[in-house]
Amino acid sequence: MRHPAFAASDRLHAAAPESDARTMPADDHEHAHEDPRLAARAAWLTAAIRARRALHLLYNGSWRVVHPHAVGRTSRDKTVLLAWQTAGFGRSGEREGWRMFDVARIDAVEELRATFTPRPRTPRAGEAWTPGIRHPISAL
Repeated sequence: MRHPAFAASDRLHAAAPESDARTMPADDHEHAHEDPRLAARAAWLTAAIRARRALHLLYNGSWRVVHPHAVGRTSRDKTVLLAWQTAGFGRSGEREGWRMFDVARIDAVEELRATFTPRPRTPRAGEAWTPGIRHPISAL
């Protein structure tokens, strides 16, 4: 399911939709600093993280339910979402576990009514708990 350009999500984020979920349309772009639509996605995901809202997202042709925990940029300046996946299948074939999603490659997102309790974090000594995220934008 493809949604209109991400810019339309500004209206969806600001006003409650008629359905039970908010929709985040997608469009493919590389860097948040180069494309304001990608920065808007990061801001939208930040709001979901702060509200601890479960998300239903379409990534690589597969729907998944995730609990977003952090959004930020990698050392290669890709904007990514770190989330605990609770349902759906990815390349690994495992239903549950930590996943890193390239925000530019997310095809669609719906914010669900369900909220979640953050997963316990077990970072190694001296490491950030958000592996792979060099520059956090938002994190629980």
